[in-house]
Amino acid sequence: MIDISSIDRVQFLSVFFSLFMFFFIFELVKDKSIKEEYSLLWFALSLFLIYFSLDRHAIDRLAKLVGVSYPPSLLTLMITGFTFLLLIHITLIISRLSEQNKDMIQELGLIRLENVPRESDLLIIVPAYNEAQAIARVIEDLRGIDLKMDILVVNDGSLDRTSPEAGATGQAFVLDLPKNLGIGGAVQTGFKYATRKGYTTAIQFDGDGQHLAAEIPKLLAKMKQDDANMVIGSRFLEKHSGFRSTFLRRLGIRLFEGLNSLIIRQRITDNTSGFRAYDQQAIEFLALHYAVDYPEPETVILLGRNYFKISEVSTTMRERLEGKSSFAGSGDYYMIKVLLAVLMTALRKPIMPKKVR
Repeated sequence: MIDISSIDRVQFLSVFFSLFMFFFIFELVKDKSIKEEYSLLWFALSLFLIYFSLDRHAIDRLAKLVGVSYPPSLLTLMITGFTFLLLIHITLIISRLSEQNKDMIQELGLIRLENVPRESDLLIIVPAYNEAQAIARVIEDLRGIDLKMDILVVNDGSLDRTSPEAGATGQAFVLDLPKNLGIGGAVQTGFKYATRKGYTTAIQFDGDGQHLAAEIPKLLAKMKQDDANMVIGSRFLEKHSGFRSTFLRRLGIRLFEGLNSLIIRQRITDNTSGFRAYDQQAIEFLALHYAVDYPEPETVILLGRNYFKISEVSTTMRERLEGKSSFAGSGDYYMIKVLLAVLMTALRKPIMPKKVR
């Protein structure tokens, strides 16, 4: 036999808890401990619980309405749905905060070079993370070619002496990011710097010593010859005896090559190359829209989908002077994430309304 008094106690406790939750959230919002936009789901849950606590037969009627034979399972489904919505809401907030955090870190670095004068129309952007052993030689290599340029070393929150080693050369501007943003965030900082200073051309050049400064004129000549917005220094356009990366990475590059043929109708042989030249239109576009998570392959899709002209020129590459790649050991999980990012970039509508040229 059902004890009516026990049911009443359960209902009383349910109503009490629901009301307590509602007014607890209300007080948090009133005291500005929670922003209004983040409280909506919690208010909805509170009102939902209040209603079902006051009307003990509500769940039975709703279950009958939707054809669920066991009413408690409907309640479980509804709670699961709320949890799912809450997690999506939290993910959106985290994503937005991550973007704001990236912008703030970039601005903190940029403001320190606000009054540095531009001495050339060409900027070499050198992203560097823990490259203290190689960075001075990279700068020396760049200064060794007969080309007027400014060199910007973007120290991406390094934990070693990358910044003082670069600064001690007296041959480069050093932009220090207070926290590590990754290669994409560092290179985008360089684009923002180039845009604000009015550079007409930028070269992306790795800080690990793998790229050859002597080949920069090849990228610039190809850009002029093809009237291209971006030129990629490709390790695979022609056969040569230089360093060509690991087998697994080359396999991934071939996969991206096939994807590009389908998505942007252009064959790009080296989508992961970090040796690239950009004209002013590409610089200004990427300062705003650069793909910071998996930048090299995403940027090819992004520019291609927005009507920028991309060319390649054959270049060679040597092994790292010191240290190891930040992508070492990333494996299949990394490849899956990159493929997902590339696919999402391809599915988004173009940002540019028509051809840039």
